[in-house]
Amino acid sequence: MPLGTKGIGSIAVVLLVGLYAFARPHLNDRFGWQLPGLNQHAEQDAFAVPTRPTQSPEQTPNRSASGASDATDQDARNSNADLRYGLLREVRPNEFVSPEGLRYVPGSAEGHRLEHLRRHTEDMPSRPGKHGVFDGGMEGALVTIDDAYGRAKKKQRSTKQTDRDRTIYTVDMERRVGYVGGREGKRQNHPIARRVKLVLEDTIVITAYPL
Repeated sequence: MPLGTKGIGSIAVVLLVGLYAFARPHLNDRFGWQLPGLNQHAEQDAFAVPTRPTQSPEQTPNRSASGASDATDQDARNSNADLRYGLLREVRPNEFVSPEGLRYVPGSAEGHRLEHLRRHTEDMPSRPGKHGVFDGGMEGALVTIDDAYGRAKKKQRSTKQTDRDRTIYTVDMERRVGYVGGREGKRQNHPIARRVKLVLEDTIVITAYPL
């Protein structure tokens, strides 16, 4: 069967390729040429353009989200910096309000209700009788008092008494909130306190201490 034009052309290409492959090393050696091999161009093309790795959405840094998070954290820090003991907001000079709405104002022998409360954040071993001491310093005391007031408003494990213009709550916190100090507490080996006595005039804290 006679070969077509395409068949003859294909045979010619194969013969030329074979001839070039056979003759290239001899020509290079004889004349000092640098004739390229048949696969050299393909290898160069493969390494000519490096492939850049693509980042997945998880790997790509989200600068806008990170910036928003940083700004939120900074606002929270600035807000806490304006709070007394990280909890109380000053509504007027020397008058502070807790998240539950309790007010701490000037008054008492110490000059301010907060200074009176501070006496119940450390033991007084020489004080006659019992002396309730809150765990956690002023911050712990204020949080516990707010928690106790919240429970009292819900009538949750609490009792309520009135003495003229004062309201007296005794609240069972169902957990340790401090210990009993003073001379009597020392004699009893400082028993754990799980209740809070809270004395208010309206929402002004007169005193509060663990029992």
